[in-house]
Amino acid sequence: MLGFLLRRLVVALATLVGVLTLVFALMAVAPGDPARLAAHGTGRGVAAPSPQALDAFRTTYGLDRPLPARFGLWLLHAFTLDFGRSFQDGREVKQRIVETIPATLALNAGALLLAILIAVPCGIGSARHPGGAFDRMSGVLFDVTFAAPSFVIGMLLLLIFAVRLGWAPLFADAESGWRGVVLPIATLALASVGFLARFVRSCVLDALRSTAALAARARGEGSGAQIARALRRSAVPFAAMAAALVPTALSGSVLVERLFAIRGSGGLLAEAVFARDTPTILGLTLFVAAAVVLASVLSDLVAALADPRTRDERSQRTSGRARSVP
Repeated sequence: MLGFLLRRLVVALATLVGVLTLVFALMAVAPGDPARLAAHGTGRGVAAPSPQALDAFRTTYGLDRPLPARFGLWLLHAFTLDFGRSFQDGREVKQRIVETIPATLALNAGALLLAILIAVPCGIGSARHPGGAFDRMSGVLFDVTFAAPSFVIGMLLLLIFAVRLGWAPLFADAESGWRGVVLPIATLALASVGFLARFVRSCVLDALRSTAALAARARGEGSGAQIARALRRSAVPFAAMAAALVPTALSGSVLVERLFAIRGSGGLLAEAVFARDTPTILGLTLFVAAAVVLASVLSDLVAALADPRTRDERSQRTSGRARSVP
């Protein structure tokens, strides 16, 4: 198990460096001068900065150095959690991220909890009557919500519950309180609930159709006890599946936060992209990529603990590749 965990951590670290390298390269070739954007935004209604001011800005933030040196220096400082200063306001990137992370984490945690609370009973209901009206209707609904982009679901919820019915505010601000976060959480939850509900349906349906379940029913055991047993047995793989949804939730929260005007990491990332604020973009990318990679490692670890064959198969594949190398 220790070797399996170490291999996954090495792959995770290589993945983080690869993602950061790609993002840095994309920002380096993207159009626009960060110095000019930081000096006067889009440049409308503001006098153009002098060449001396632009040169001073580039020197202050190290933009006059070669790209490899800039990226290597940023990586070196990132190991000490120093992500540099923002091009937009000169504040430390770490401070800006810390200010916005709680909103993003609360939004995604609430969405995951709501998705589980909806998926488990819906999956059980579909498994109890496969092919019935509820199974067909919920299957179609979950397929639509899983396939539709998060911002489309969010706009539909806003149109129905905020504009038409007036049950929820348009934006999640301090004045709206808890009512302002209901629609954003529901938007992210609907994107994941179908996947989880299908998994629960499959586990419960397999348990009810097994030979052991048929024998238990012949002895007088009710279906409720069999469903409870199936849920206990599938708890570990269900947790692994839920952890695998973290990348989808984090990527979807960027658009959802912009749609509902939530001051979270997603909104900060969108602002940084438009401003070519490379330190902020890299810092947020590191945070999101680390969360995704950590969720992936935990998912693999949970799956390996639940089924040792998974760990053994991966170890055999790794050793086989090593032996094939001359």
